[in-house]
Amino acid sequence: MNNENSKGIIIIVSGPSASGKGTVVSRALEKADDARIDVQLSVSMTTRGIGKGEVDGETYYYVSKEDFEKNIADNNLVEYNSYAGEYYGTPKDKLDGWLNSGSSVILEIDVNGAKQVLQQYPDAVTVYILPPSFQELEYRLRNRGRDSEEKIKYRLAKGRDEIPEAHWYDYILVNEIIEESADDLLCIIRAEKNSRRHIEYKIDEVLSTYGEENQND
Repeated sequence: MNNENSKGIIIIVSGPSASGKGTVVSRALEKADDARIDVQLSVSMTTRGIGKGEVDGETYYYVSKEDFEKNIADNNLVEYNSYAGEYYGTPKDKLDGWLNSGSSVILEIDVNGAKQVLQQYPDAVTVYILPPSFQELEYRLRNRGRDSEEKIKYRLAKGRDEIPEAHWYDYILVNEIIEESADDLLCIIRAEKNSRRHIEYKIDEVLSTYGEENQND
């Protein structure tokens, strides 16, 4: 689908574990076509092995450690990090390709990754997903049944340390109802596509056509 604005924008979405950011993003992407918004989720590059049901190029771009480190050396990663001995990062060539084609791109990344992206793309839009309360965050962590008690305590401590970073994000969404949060995210994307900082280039484009009609006459 083509948008009326020819350039895509970057939307960074962050939030503590169990804030529901992944679900909000997934639901927003499902609703994007009906909302006539051209947006997609960025696909990260990783050195970890491909898991059951995962698809190369859709879930991740799966590469060797040598290939990943070459991407680092070539400055082809807008952000990257390592977890449990494996690399994860966002390839710049893929991201720029989507943006230049007119597609906006959501990067679901942590605060540190967001800071890295903003160094190269200062006009990126930042959205932080908050839970309604810290008690609700703990309830969600325990209710999903994925983590050990030690892991839950770790995630809660990390969330407590990270949530104050939301102060420098452009937008904060309190995720109480998934549908409403997804709609709000799409509204942010639509508004930012038409904000001065992202569409100011159109002013000169419009002015450059001044007099064309008379010339054609």
